[in-house]
Amino acid sequence: MIFARLSTALLLSAGLAFAGQPAAVKQASQTAAQKIALAPAALRPEFQSIGGATLRSQFPELAEKIFGPEPPPPPAAPRPPAATRPTPPPEIAAIQNQMRQLRGLPTDEDRGKLVLRIVADIRALPPSIPKLGPILGLSGLVTEGDLGKEALNAVAATLAMALSESQGQAADHVQLARLIRYEHVTSVESNASLDAAAALLALHDAVVQASGFSLTALDGKTYSLDALRGKVVLLNFWATWCPPCRREMPDMQKLYERFSSKGLVVLAVSDEKRETVEDFLKKQNYTFPVVLDPGRKVNTAFGIEGIPNSFLFDREGRLVAQSIDMRTERQFLEMFRAAGLE
Repeated sequence: MIFARLSTALLLSAGLAFAGQPAAVKQASQTAAQKIALAPAALRPEFQSIGGATLRSQFPELAEKIFGPEPPPPPAAPRPPAATRPTPPPEIAAIQNQMRQLRGLPTDEDRGKLVLRIVADIRALPPSIPKLGPILGLSGLVTEGDLGKEALNAVAATLAMALSESQGQAADHVQLARLIRYEHVTSVESNASLDAAAALLALHDAVVQASGFSLTALDGKTYSLDALRGKVVLLNFWATWCPPCRREMPDMQKLYERFSSKGLVVLAVSDEKRETVEDFLKKQNYTFPVVLDPGRKVNTAFGIEGIPNSFLFDREGRLVAQSIDMRTERQFLEMFRAAGLE
């Protein structure tokens, strides 16, 4: 993350425009370290590793100072042949089958109802079958679209329960913290592990704010966060191969047409080859700028692990909202209100 004496030249060489306050990143780093120190001892090294990874691409000196040197990559675990993999218990197999049906349902309401049924089945698992695996899988699906607060809260509460029964990994606590911070669930009580995870997400957002971006569109025009002051900027990370990305793009286009005259700028960021993106867009009618991120420099700075992922900056260039998955028109409008755009 950011170090007070990090040079502008280094930021520019990484292809990023400096935007934000280095002191905020340093403060967020220190807060995260304090929270990690209070987490269970078994989880602290994992939390520290996440903190270091969050900082390292942009602020390596601060990463080492706060979280220690970069650990060596773990040895790759051999993947057993399919024929020797254990067959899941029938209860888990039934839950997995229901999860596979989610994307095929016609409406978000239908998907939300199925999520609640799956949650009930996970909660009903016998004590001999851990709940953490299936509820983690469901937590990655419930954020696809507008499945409703009841479904989100049920998944978050069940994930919290599963983590209390089986400590899991630091990344599992971060996943729960994402639901709280970005999906605004209200069904979970705080604890030391969750506090550490939440502090790491705050650190991530501080790094995003400080890093900014500079990206070139297909038409050759360059867009940067600094140059877009006075505009509300929706930065959306997507790919042509991503079904949820393709589903949300028509709503992005509709909102772009509605709000561009009021200062909305939509930038769709792809790390794919120009030819791949251009071939996809030939079949579409999108008019918002599509920008390329060769080498994934901005993807790395923003910590993009899954797509779609959207960041909303207000007219002052401040990060005010973020999505961790596909959004609908209604959900995008909810984000826009945080930037004063209605």
